[in-house]
This record gives sequence, structure tokens and C-alpha cells, in this order.
Amino acid sequence: MNDSMINLGNSYRRYALTVDKINEFAKLDPVQFVLEAEHAYRADIRSIARRILDSGEKCRVVMLAGPSASGKTTTAKMLGEELEALGSCAEIISMDNFYLGEANVPRTPQGRPDFECVEALNIPEIERSIKELLRCGESDIPTFNFAKSEPTGKTIHISLKGGKIAIIEGIHALNPIFTEHIESTGALKKIYISVKQGIHKSGVKGYFLTACELRLLRRLVRDYKFRGSTAEHTIGMWSDVLNGEKKYIVPFKYSGDITINSIHIYEPCITASEAVDILRKVTPGHEEYAYAQDLIGRASVFEPISESCVPEDSLLREFIGKGKYKY
Repeated sequence: MNDSMINLGNSYRRYALTVDKINEFAKLDPVQFVLEAEHAYRADIRSIARRILDSGEKCRVVMLAGPSASGKTTTAKMLGEELEALGSCAEIISMDNFYLGEANVPRTPQGRPDFECVEALNIPEIERSIKELLRCGESDIPTFNFAKSEPTGKTIHISLKGGKIAIIEGIHALNPIFTEHIESTGALKKIYISVKQGIHKSGVKGYFLTACELRLLRRLVRDYKFRGSTAEHTIGMWSDVLNGEKKYIVPFKYSGDITINSIHIYEPCITASEAVDILRKVTPGHEEYAYAQDLIGRASVFEPISESCVPEDSLLREFIGKGKYKY
């Protein structure tokens, strides 16, 4: 199955499967299909860990950026595990802890809090922390109360003693606003992660499901299951999310030292079937109804794979739940 399944791109793994091939493998041997994709992704992360440690100057900070539902958090944890297996522990820092809070973030033209813009973060504090981690290997990191949408006023001390590496993950982690005053150094590595491809279907021009829609399926499932968000709300805000990505993330994605394609080629067999049930709750007459029906039509063509086939340490567990990692 491997030879027909995987093509390697210049800097990241890229799959060449169509809807028909995905369904064929899903029917033929779903367990093996899932495991091959999982092993390939883990191998990529292991290779990146080696690359970080084998670079000339000792790496102290890794900036890991990517758009919504790209799998940043789980990949950061996986990278930490692989670094540890190679003898270098990691401290994972979420940039979400630097949010200013709902009362202090900029507003959209519609008057809603704009959590997608870089100004929603405490920029001077992030810059300070990166500088301290690079210079002296320790820093006090703020914490954030997501239930109240405000900073707690408390900090966590991060120390990189013993050769630890800080992995700072967030949608804006590659924005140069945080590092423009830091002298260029090999001690700082940058990684960009996203779903880097869509899925084709025989007889259909272009992508049958785009990379953005694969991320939307992930987010539909996660937000419904764990954030109490309806399909109407997730779809309704998706255009704002994508507009924010174009403005604040896409311009800097090529500044990364490493690119990760986080697609798990079997994933629509998992997320699509779950998303269909969620999308069916969108009622006729709602402004999101037409798109929900269109997405149902395309998502329904994928052969379902039992969620039990997905390993507990899979990136997809970030969205479907019951994984080994805590978020």
C-alpha cells in the first residue's frame, strides 16, 4: 500500500490519494490504512526533532505556527516527546496564555472581539519571554483564564536548564513582530504546520474537499463536542477565521525553517461522518443551510472508519477526543 499512497514533497510529506483510493483502502484494511498514515506522521516529527538537534548552534526555542485546526498543539507535544527520546526534554508554551482578554482585544467592524488579530496578544510580553529564554534559558510566562477570558495575573516559571528546548506554539508564532528585535540566531527555529493539500475526486475539477474544508471538518467536530458550538456558529465564523489567516498567518508561512503537512489522509473517513450528523442540525432557512447541505453531500461520500481505529496519540484525537494528551 505504501508505494501507491505516498509522494514526498520538497519539505513535507504529500499524499497522492483520491476519494476513490481513500475509500478503497478504508474498505480493504481500515486498521492498516490508519496505522500507515499515523506512522508516517510520527516519522516526520521524529525526523524534525533530529534536524533541530543536529543543527550547528544549540537550539533553545522553537516557534511553531499554523492556522486554526492545523494540529499545532498535538504536534508540539509529539515533537516534545521525540526530542526527549533523543535526549533533550522540551517545555511547551502556548501563545494563548498571552491573550489580553476579551475586554482589551481589538474589535471587528461588526463590533465583535477580534481574537484572530496579532494585537489580541500581549506583544511586548511575548517578545520579552523569547528574549529571556534565548539569553538566559528561563522566563516567567503569564497564564490565562479561558472561562473568564482574561489574564489570571499569575505566571509560571519556565527553565531550560539541562538542555531543554522551549516549543512556543500559536497561530501567530511566525509573525516577525515578536522577533524583529532579536538578533538572528540558530538557537531559534521556526516551523509552519497546516493541512497542505485537499482531496481530489475522479471527474471533479479542482479539489473535491479543499485543505481549508478538511480543517473546517476538524473544527466542526471539536467545537461541537468540546466547546458547545453549533454548526451554524462554526460555519458562520469560519470566513472571519480565514480572513484573519490571510492577513496574519499566510504572509509569514514561508519564513519557517520547516514545513509540516498535518493531513492524515484517512481523516475524512473519521471527521466527515461525525461532521455530517452535526451539519444536519442546521435548519432550513438558516443562512448557513445551503453550505451545510453542500458539505454534507461531499462529506457523505467517504467510507466511514470506526473511531476505535485511531490511536490515542493521534493528532486527530485533538478534534475527536479520547486521546492521551491533555489540552
